[in-house]
Amino acid sequence: MAITCYFGSGSPFSWRVMLAMEVKGLEYKAVELHFSKGETKTPEHMARNPRAKVPVLVDGDLTIYESTAILAYLERAYPDVPVFGHDNREAAQIWQRMAEVENYLGQALTSGVGPIFRGEIKGHEAEIQKHLSRLESEIDLVEGWLAESDFVAGDRISAADMTLYPLLALIERVSPRLKEGFEVGFFPLRKQYPHIAGFMKRIEALDGYDRTYPPHWREAA
Repeated sequence: MAITCYFGSGSPFSWRVMLAMEVKGLEYKAVELHFSKGETKTPEHMARNPRAKVPVLVDGDLTIYESTAILAYLERAYPDVPVFGHDNREAAQIWQRMAEVENYLGQALTSGVGPIFRGEIKGHEAEIQKHLSRLESEIDLVEGWLAESDFVAGDRISAADMTLYPLLALIERVSPRLKEGFEVGFFPLRKQYPHIAGFMKRIEALDGYDRTYPPHWREAA
């Protein structure tokens, strides 16, 4: 039975799972759920994930949510093309980088950008600027990683890269809106950070990358 991935367009968590499946060469059916239509909150989807979020992966009679858990499952279930390294040392480095990206860069992005898109700027300007400055520091750190290797956890693509790339793409997409009223030193991203630019180009050259690209981003282009 084919794998089914329920995803949301523009969700970096969905995107990382789809990138992993493309890198592993897996056949899967991608089912888009539209946030604006409340499709993640239907009884049908809530039965898959009571948290009403995406992605959700269905593989036979197994249903999994939380993107990191899905990546770990895919690695164990379909190990022929590993994305968590070839030995314990590589695996530890990949998990470390994933944790850093998720817990620091990802959190700074959510905290800095979230209030802007929710229209909650007034009275929170200083706090938002603090998070955006922290985000810039994390981007600087990533640029340093990529100055040393083609990918963030070595010379082979891994789950850490699949975790990072969608966040960088999101930063690149929202940065023009952040310029209004805030100091944003990481825009334009690819011009300011040449190693990140090279990394993003390598990910975008992957077979199957186009199938993972957020549909509503493509429509808006």
